[in-house]
Amino acid sequence: MWEWCFNNFSRGGIFGWMGGGLMMLFPILIIVLIFYLFEKREKHSTTGTDTPLEILKKRYARGEITKEEFDEIKKDL
Repeated sequence: MWEWCFNNFSRGGIFGWMGGGLMMLFPILIIVLIFYLFEKREKHSTTGTDTPLEILKKRYARGEITKEEFDEIKKDL
């Protein structure tokens, strides 16, 4: 019994796949994290480039202002 445990655990045996799986999972998680951070940065940087007219159109589309308010503000712009 002890010999079986020593031989299997010393070579990785029953839990050997866990080490290999974790070794593959770590680089994958790092790559996913890098893509997530780039995507988040890209979305954050583009939000400040909207023109006043685009912002007005978005407000109208969300229902924040009426058609009359939209037309009036559009004339001012």
